[in-house]
Amino acid sequence: MGGALVASLAFGALVAPCSADERSPVTLVAGARGALAHRLSQELEAAGLRVQVEASPTAVAPGGLLIVVPEGDEGAIEIWSASGGRADLVASVAPDGPLDTRVLRAAELVRALRSPARAPGDAPQAAVAPAVVAPAAVAPAPLPPALVAPPAVAVGPGEAWRSLPLGAWAPPAPPFPVPAAPRAALVDVGVAMAVGWQTPGVSLALDASLRIWPSARVGIGLLADLPIVSPTIQAPEGEVGFRSTLLGAELVLAPVARTGRLGLVLSPGLGLAHVSASGEARPPYVDSDESTFTALVYGRAEVRLRLIDSLFLTAGALGGAAIPPVDIRFVGRVTSTFSPLASFSLGVVVQR
Repeated sequence: MGGALVASLAFGALVAPCSADERSPVTLVAGARGALAHRLSQELEAAGLRVQVEASPTAVAPGGLLIVVPEGDEGAIEIWSASGGRADLVASVAPDGPLDTRVLRAAELVRALRSPARAPGDAPQAAVAPAVVAPAAVAPAPLPPALVAPPAVAVGPGEAWRSLPLGAWAPPAPPFPVPAAPRAALVDVGVAMAVGWQTPGVSLALDASLRIWPSARVGIGLLADLPIVSPTIQAPEGEVGFRSTLLGAELVLAPVARTGRLGLVLSPGLGLAHVSASGEARPPYVDSDESTFTALVYGRAEVRLRLIDSLFLTAGALGGAAIPPVDIRFVGRVTSTFSPLASFSLGVVVQR
């Protein structure tokens, strides 16, 4: 985040009254909201922490934490502690790695700082003596030189600043707006291994898909199903190796928002299949190779689990039928018909 916000934070650590039984909420400071601030607030709330989101630093109780989120999601995440009428930088998360990884690092630091053993500003409470002691004015003892806080990071050439005492600034009047939802990806590319079944037998194929999302919930896609291991049909006259290759066009629908950790994509489609049969005959019959094209009507469902920011693990199922069906004949006798088909797949999807 820019130097102006950092400087305002340095001048803005206010101490607000806080009861001994209830800890103050974590204050998330984000001048311009993005996916980083949104996900960090969700992660902290999921950990059981109360989160207060502000456009700029506001009043913080002793022992409270301020998390400064950079504009554009590219800078370091800074964690400040309010203690003794001042704010000190206690931790930061460098702007490297995927967005989800940075969010998890920051959330772990905040949880550690808010734990009873490590919460900044908390001091062990002494046992109360039963005797009554008359009040008296006591002058604070000076800190040894080794415990005096050093100057903080310079915000400009030749300038250094320190945290200023109570009352240096007033919190902004308007409330911070509700965080905007992260933007859904425009394109995703997937690859998966599919175990299939069609009337001739079991097969293994490589599925490749491309989807384009002009809107968050509706898009268009392409599917290619390429055979790796194909079924074999046995008969007294010989055996036939059967292969089918599918190219489909799909309407893709996202009933669950694609910005979350879990997702669901439904894809009804129409396809063109190339099917071929290569026969090895036993005497007195002769070998024969045949191929043809047929149309396919199918539907797919795909469940997604986000691994990192743009990478998903997927599990899918496909079901459909050939129109018209394709008969496989041995010496004029129909031994199998290619029409109903199904497959189950496991793979990955990358979003951009």
